Amino acid sequence: MGYIARMTRSFLLWQLRQDYTTVLRVKGLSEAAIIWRHALYNAAGPVLAIVALTYAYLLEGAVLTETVFAWPGLGMYITDSLFASDVPAVLTATLLVGVIFMVVNIASEVIQAALDPRSRLA
Repeated sequence: MGYIARMTRSFLLWQLRQDYTTVLRVKGLSEAAIIWRHALYNAAGPVLAIVALTYAYLLEGAVLTETVFAWPGLGMYITDSLFASDVPAVLTATLLVGVIFMVVNIASEVIQAALDPRSRLA
């Protein structure tokens, strides 16, 4: 969560240094309106990509966390299947993690394309 907040701040500060925000200030818009209506909207695309990649790290860490704390879940299921040499269960769980990761990335790309017209296909 801290990494996402730090990256959001970084992208937002970068947007606030752009020329269009200077034009908006000259036009008389308040700083809050510039941040909420323009800069945060333009920074949402890269932040969304960071969130999608962070989700992959969460899936990766689930195996270790669930094994160490003996919490039931997909990570513990994969670990138990590995120790029992249950190859079909390991393959199925790995495929499930891969499909979840692909769905999250595709959803991120679709939302990013809706937010940023420059990234849409011609």
